[in-house]
Amino acid sequence: MPTLRAFVGVPVDAAVAARMCAVRDEIAVGTVRWIPAENLHLTLKFLGDVEEAQVSSIRAAVRDALTENTRFLVTAKGLGVFPDSRRPRVLWVGLASPELARLAGQVERALEPLGFERAAAPFRPHVTIGRWRRPESGGDRLRGELARWRDHEFGEFRIDAATLFRSTLRPAGAVYDLLEIFPLDAAATPRTVAGIQR
Repeated sequence: MPTLRAFVGVPVDAAVAARMCAVRDEIAVGTVRWIPAENLHLTLKFLGDVEEAQVSSIRAAVRDALTENTRFLVTAKGLGVFPDSRRPRVLWVGLASPELARLAGQVERALEPLGFERAAAPFRPHVTIGRWRRPESGGDRLRGELARWRDHEFGEFRIDAATLFRSTLRPAGAVYDLLEIFPLDAAATPRTVAGIQR
C-alpha cells in the first residue's frame, strides 16, 4: 500500500526565518548542513511513514483537536544543540510560548487512538536550523558560541495555524509539501493544499 512520510508542524514566519539563516555567516560551528529558510519549522508531532489511506483519519483527528484554539505569539530566542555540546548533531533556535506545549499535547492526544505513540521525551519547542554533516567534537569553541547567542532574539511571530506536511527525502535535502492547514480559529475552514484522495 502506498505510504508517505508526514509530520504536523508550524512554518516559521519568513522574516524571522531570514534572521535565523543569517546566523550561518556569523557563527563558527564546523561542517554544518544548513536548512533552507523555506524549510524552517516547528515540529509538533513527527508521524513517520504512514499509509496514504490513513491520511484522511489524521486530518480529521487534528482538525477536531485544534478547533477550539486561538492564535498566539511565540518568541524565537537563543541557540542550542542536540544531544549536547560535546557531540553535537543538531543546531536549533529555541521557541518560547506557554501555548506551544498545549498545542503539541493536543496533537499527541488526538493521534494516539490512530496508533501513533506519544513521544518519549518531553516536548522542547525549537526550530532546527542546521545539522552536522558528520560527528565531530564540539569543544570549548562551540560552547563559547552557544553562550554568545544564548540571549539573542530572532523575533516574534504569530502562530495562527498548524499544518500537516508531507516530507520527501532527496539527496539535496527534504522537500516539504503542505497537505492541510488547520487554522487556530473555530470560525475558519481547514484548507486542503495537496490532495491525497482515498
